Amino acid sequence: MEREAFLARLAGARPGPDLPSLDDLPQAPTELRPGEDRYERFRHEVEAASGACERVSAGHEGLAVAAFLAGAGATRVALASDLGVHREPVHAALVALGITPVSYDDLVAERAELGALHATVTGASVLVAATGSLVTSALAGRAAALIAPIHVCVASEDRLASGLAEALHALPDASLVAFQSGPSRTADIEKKLILGMHGPGSTLVVVVRSLASDAPTPA
Repeated sequence: MEREAFLARLAGARPGPDLPSLDDLPQAPTELRPGEDRYERFRHEVEAASGACERVSAGHEGLAVAAFLAGAGATRVALASDLGVHREPVHAALVALGITPVSYDDLVAERAELGALHATVTGASVLVAATGSLVTSALAGRAAALIAPIHVCVASEDRLASGLAEALHALPDASLVAFQSGPSRTADIEKKLILGMHGPGSTLVVVVRSLASDAPTPA
C-alpha cells in the first residue's frame, strides 16, 4: 500500500474511546487519595520503584543532575531536546564538573556512540503522581530515556498530573508515548529481581519548583 493511501486510512479511522471524566474519578491506586500531596505521593512511588526523586528550586536543577551523575561516575552524557528551559542550567553544571554533554539528536544515527553513553538527560511530557510514572515521548527522541544505563528526567512541577486519568488528558501529540515507572526490571523463574536488564538500571527524577511556589508567603 502506498504511504499516502495508508495515512489516509489512518486519518479516516474511528477515534478511540472517550477519555475518562475528571469530575468523577474512581478510588483506585492510579489516582490520588483525597487531600494527598501530589509531589509527596510521586516521590514515594518513585522510590518504591527503586528510583530516586528530588525537588529543587528553579535554576538549581543543573546542580542536582551534575551531583547525581558525578556520584555515579558518568562521563559520557547526552541531553535530549525536550529539556526546554532546563537544558542550559544542566549543560552549564555538567561542564563545570568537566563533563561535556552532547546532544542526543546528534547521536541518533551513531549506534556505537549511543551504546557507549553512560547517561541520558531528558524532559517529560507528564509526571503521574499516583503511580510515580514519567511520560516520555518521541519529542525527546524515540529511545532517549531507554538507551543508557542511567536516565535522569528533569521536569517542572506543573507537569505533575494527579493520576492516570489527568495524565491521559495531558498526553502530547507525538508518534510515541511511553509510561515509565522507575528503572527497567525483570525477574527470572527464581523470582530474583534484576534492574537494568532492558533499559536504565538507575533513574533520577528532578522536579523543578515553579517560581510561584518558590515565592515567599506574604506576612
